[in-house]
Amino acid sequence: MELLALLLSVLAGYSLPWMPDSSGRTQAELWLDPYYSAVNATRSLVEAPIPRLDTRAEGGVYWWLMRRLPFPRDVLVEASLNPLPVGGWALRKFDPGTWEAARVGEVNLVESVTRGFPEPWALSLFLGNVVNLVSQSDTTRVNGVGYSGLLVSWGAWHLVENRMVRDDWFESEIKLKGDDIQSRRKLTWSYRLGWREHLHPGIHDALYLSISRRRTDFDASGLDPFRNASIEGRIDFDRADLPRPSPLRMSLLLGKKFPVPSGAWAFSLSAGVLHEARTGYDGDLAHAAPRRWTLLLRPNVEW
Repeated sequence: MELLALLLSVLAGYSLPWMPDSSGRTQAELWLDPYYSAVNATRSLVEAPIPRLDTRAEGGVYWWLMRRLPFPRDVLVEASLNPLPVGGWALRKFDPGTWEAARVGEVNLVESVTRGFPEPWALSLFLGNVVNLVSQSDTTRVNGVGYSGLLVSWGAWHLVENRMVRDDWFESEIKLKGDDIQSRRKLTWSYRLGWREHLHPGIHDALYLSISRRRTDFDASGLDPFRNASIEGRIDFDRADLPRPSPLRMSLLLGKKFPVPSGAWAFSLSAGVLHEARTGYDGDLAHAAPRRWTLLLRPNVEW
């Protein structure tokens, strides 16, 4: 488990697109990150190849994807894994002494590092638009992939305080997501509006809104307030109280990237809080997430 975490830290935010045929209508992508790793395959539903887009203007990429949101032309299947959240479960299950030793007052540091990802893995089907992101200097090299469309996911387990609970859950979301990984810069973003249903009677269903944007410039000063920074936020509303919005939980993380003078790598640290406005759990799980504030920490190393 420690070796896997180390490998994923070295490859944090690593994207590897692969195009197996000359038509340009089919491609696969491997994404490695300590918190969310995935492999997917895309097939264009039209005769034209998957398009390429210059990423000089970030807003231009967003606009390209948003304009095409009502007109899907690609289908994608994906399998994803959340390595560090799974590692937190494994540590508590197989080495509970070490997990307990990570407590500092009311805060467990293992939970703080791994909290915020309520599922260990998922299988997903996406219908929308896929675009390969390239730079103006080399349009033949794909640096990343952008997505906009509808995603439907399923999983069989739910994570609560580094414990795994059997639960078939289903999720649908409209999303705008992308990653542009160049040699001296990394930019990833994700904007999602979704709905999650749980078959476990003790877990509340929720409507949620999520935003995430991370940028690393290896040649910029670590004190730059805009270029080496990240923001992640999410708010969940209890489905049972709709149409009157009633928050279940809210989280916000702010991060900073600190490139070393040589620009070979950067240390990043995000810190924030998760506020449980209501437990979101009933029955045997009601004790698992009382109304409270929880510290969130996300350390990482980027190359």
